[in-house]
Formats: sequence, C-alpha cells, structure tokens
Amino acid sequence: MSDAAVQDPLLIPPAVEPPDEPLPYFHALWKLMDNPIEAWPKAVYEEPFYQRGDERQTFLYAADPAMLKDILLDKAEAFPKDWMFDRVTKPALGEGLLTAHGEHWRWQRRAAAPGFRPDNVAAMTPAMVQAAEAALARWRDKGEGARLDIATEMTGITFQVILDTMLSGGEGIDVPVAAQKITDYLETLGKITPADLLQWPTWTRVALAPRGHRAMVYLKAMVDRMVARRRAEAQRDDLVDLLMRAKDPESGRQMDDVLLRDNLLTFIGAGHETTALALTWSLYLLGLSPETAARVRAEIATVAGDDSLTHAHVERLTFTRQVVQESMRLYPSLPLMSRMCAEDTEAGGHPVKKGTFVFLPIYALHRHRRLWRDPDAFDPDRFGPEESAGRHRFAYLPFGGGQRVCIGQTFALIEAVAILATLVRGATLEPDPGHRIRPVMRVSMRPQGGMPMTLRLR
Repeated sequence: MSDAAVQDPLLIPPAVEPPDEPLPYFHALWKLMDNPIEAWPKAVYEEPFYQRGDERQTFLYAADPAMLKDILLDKAEAFPKDWMFDRVTKPALGEGLLTAHGEHWRWQRRAAAPGFRPDNVAAMTPAMVQAAEAALARWRDKGEGARLDIATEMTGITFQVILDTMLSGGEGIDVPVAAQKITDYLETLGKITPADLLQWPTWTRVALAPRGHRAMVYLKAMVDRMVARRRAEAQRDDLVDLLMRAKDPESGRQMDDVLLRDNLLTFIGAGHETTALALTWSLYLLGLSPETAARVRAEIATVAGDDSLTHAHVERLTFTRQVVQESMRLYPSLPLMSRMCAEDTEAGGHPVKKGTFVFLPIYALHRHRRLWRDPDAFDPDRFGPEESAGRHRFAYLPFGGGQRVCIGQTFALIEAVAILATLVRGATLEPDPGHRIRPVMRVSMRPQGGMPMTLRLR
C-alpha cells in the first residue's frame, strides 16, 4: 500500500473482493476447498440474506441481525451445528466444549464457567503483560530493523499466556513446537477437503493429511502426559483442577481423562488462536495508520505513564480496546459459522426448510452495506459510545453469539488490549510493502504466508 493511502483519513486495508455473481459450480467448489470466503457473491454483503440451491440441497447465507438472533438464540434448538463442522473439528477436539451438543455441552459449559469469572480474569492480567514484555525484550535483542513474522510472534505470546494463566505454567510443553503443531493441524485438517464434500468416512480425511495427523497425535499425547501428571499432584486451583473437580449436577458425571484432554486442547488451541489473530491484524492496521498508533500511545501515557500495565489500567484503555474491536470486525478470527436446519421453521420472518445448510458469514456481516458506514474502512471510532449504542447486538459477532457465545471472550479482550498496549508503547511495526495480504479461512482466518513486519524500537 502506498504512503498516500496510509495518510488518507479513510484507510481501506486489503479485503476479499467478492464476485458480482455466484461462481459457476466447479469454480465455487474449488473455492470452497481453497478459501471459502472468496466464493461469497456481493449479495451476501448487501442483502439481509442470500439463498441458492436446488431440490436436493438449499444453502442460506444469513446476514440479517434479526435472523441471526433466531438462529443463534431464540430458536437455537432448531439450528444445531452441522456435520461438516463435526468432520473438521472432532478428530482433534473430540466431545469437548466446542464440539459437544445438547445437555452434554451444557454441563461442560457450567463446569468451565467459573474459570472465566471477571475476578479470575483480573488476576491473570499481570501474566498477560509479562508475556508481552518478555517478547519486547526478545525483540530488543534482535535489534532495530529486524524483520519479524508478527503472526508467529503473537502465537507464541498468547500460547504462553494460556499456559501461565490456565495451566499453571504447563510444565513439559514446548511452546514453539506445540504452536507449530496447532498451525499444522489448521492448515491441513482444518480445511475442507474432497473427502468432506463426498462424505467419505471421517478417517479418510485424516489419512489424506499426514502432517495434520502427526500434529494431532503430538498434541493429544502432550495433553495426556500433562493430565496424568496433574492427576497425581496437589491441586493448584487453575483451569485443569477446575475441570477435574467439575461434576454434572444432574447426573453426577465427572470428566474422564479423554474428555478432560478434549477440553484442554480446546482451550489451548482455540483459546490462544483467536487472540493471536486479533493482535496480528491489530498491529498490521496500526502499522498502516501511524496516526491511530499515536492515539493509542497517547492514551497509554495518560492512563499508565511509564508504569507497567495493571488490570485497572487495561480497563481504562478504551480507545485501545476500540482498535482491537475494529480489527476483529475487519478481520474476524472466526469468519464463518454454520448450522443445519433441523425442522421447518422461520428465522427473521423468513421461512427456512428442514435440511437447509445455514451459513453465518461473519466476515461479510462485519462489512455489510446495510449495517455499517464505510464498511471496508478502518475506523476504531465506530466502536465509541455513540455509534455502539444503536447497534444491534447480532450485527457484530467476533466471538459468536447466543447460547454458544465464546466462554472466553472477556479473557480474550482483556488479553488483547493488555498485550497490544504493552507492545505498541515499546515498538513500532512497519508492514512489508512487498507482502500480499490475503485473508484465508482455515477454521479461523489467518493471513496467508504470515505477517512480515519491520521492527522499529521506541
């Protein structure tokens, strides 16, 4: 992007260019496997809903907040998660909180909820700041002008935070190796394959992705070792102990080692991935907008001076939080959710037939022409009090919505603000002008080829 574009008060960062019309069948099929968000036509960004299909299968893209409220909240039982989601996630995450259904999901949600109470999150903030300060120290060792892959750097920081806050340090876990294994899984088994479209047995998609399979085996063994060790040790009152002690109040059931592993893998994987991507995109956007970065630094100086950030400081960094929120609007970590309509019903007043594949195109929702002013522009002020007050709560879904909204959203936002503020006050990161920014969907949405940036120390 040119210097002139960076100085423009209306900054338009790179985005997916939607096709004017629906893609031909085989082209759409290829895009579905390569990068599904590039297949959505302009109508998905412009109309309340978009529907296509034939007598065999109907596909509904829902971008109307009232329709989304029905699907995710008011009529959630009529719109369960679909078989495609299960195929992509269950080989690694089993029957944990992200993948379970019905009462099996509800009791796990109740069991994990105390770990994310506001007072618990507040106590974790110093570890978040320390992880960011340690990264800054490593960057200073690399020196002025060092080239960093910020996507990899953010993954390392947020992975360490999960270990320090939720798993009491996670002894025996090699952070760089484990983080790479999660990336290996997402880049292989985390994408749709021909085996999925043809509905071959689930084991075939694992067999066709040996790198992803090796990553899955490594991660499961890593957590199994930790669970076995922790079963024999004194309690530390972290998330591991909380889940070990958890009991379904109705059935009296507790988590066995397999279910405990499934949930810990969910929190380790999904827990760090969302925040790492939010930080990656936030630092990229601040690199494109020096004026916005200057506002962030001025806010930090006003709130905290030169002191190390505390939880009280982080809660007062309102504009910094708006930067994170706007980054997650433009580049949501979870760009797509899907459901399968289980009965003839209505959503937002529109009839939906049983068997309809329902797509919730979060990336398009966040850039929808009917919901946002200048939808493709980077403008953190849109999350100020005045504009936010009139916004439908189902128009902005970076953490999902309804009953299954992300249990860790408060943790993730506090973490993102604490880390972003710590890094921005100590360094400026300049985007690589020769690197093409292409958001690609692999369950989460990540920048293809990472995010190379140049370090300028402050």
